[in-house]
Amino acid sequence: MGAWSSGRIRASGARGRWVRFPQFPYRSRWTRAPPTQAKPLLDKCVEDTRAEAGCLYYGWTIKEDGSKLFCRETYVDGAAAGHHLSCVAKSGALGEALEKGYIALDNIDLMGTESDIADAKKVPEFEGFGLGSWTVWDSFQNFKQTSAEEASTADFFTIQPTFTIKDLKQAEPFMKKCVDLTRNEKGCMYYGWTIQGDKLFCREAYVDAAAVQAHLDNIVPSVGEMLDSGAASLDKIEFHGPKEGWPTFKKSADALGAIYWDRYASFSKFKM
Repeated sequence: MGAWSSGRIRASGARGRWVRFPQFPYRSRWTRAPPTQAKPLLDKCVEDTRAEAGCLYYGWTIKEDGSKLFCRETYVDGAAAGHHLSCVAKSGALGEALEKGYIALDNIDLMGTESDIADAKKVPEFEGFGLGSWTVWDSFQNFKQTSAEEASTADFFTIQPTFTIKDLKQAEPFMKKCVDLTRNEKGCMYYGWTIQGDKLFCREAYVDAAAVQAHLDNIVPSVGEMLDSGAASLDKIEFHGPKEGWPTFKKSADALGAIYWDRYASFSKFKM
């Protein structure tokens, strides 16, 4: 199906076993890129979150055309995710940016196992912020948490494709094949599927731009098979990470209809 079936792109752990990263990336989108007035408040969000022991990474990316702001963030478990929501409310920086009209919240979602989502829901801010939730189907990780910031993973990339499920049972063998194939990639930090209703999202991250290209070379045929079977359709695919790395994989990504997001400010506390 288009570029996906042209022959180029993108463990066996029990489903739902991960109560650590990457179970909890909040996916929050905002209208407009951050104006000058918003940047000190966004920077404060990064600094405040840096002090949270349960945060593995946090930071902002900006859509290439400057129209959207995205927060990439992940926590060790549901309790840590819930604690972060409480910290956000207490800090007030994000609320101030919203109240003053510097940014506007489009949506915010939490991804994890059913038990960890339940833990995150224990704080009132979960409902107050209007979070949606996505349940993990299967995933793996290839890294460890560090106590301090880690320079070796500071320039990581995330690929963020969203699909519409037509037939989940038909799609599942292809989904498992993708997990198994990606598990062997040395540059893959984590990979796995989450589901919300008829939507399927692949959570995946790579240590650098070269690892992104290696993944695209490895997995496109298998995803193409899933799309060609009619089990699912691709809604969109985004690439988030430092702009200077885009040329490494841009030809392959463009063939898939890629949308690019550049890193604005972030930190990481994990290593391969």
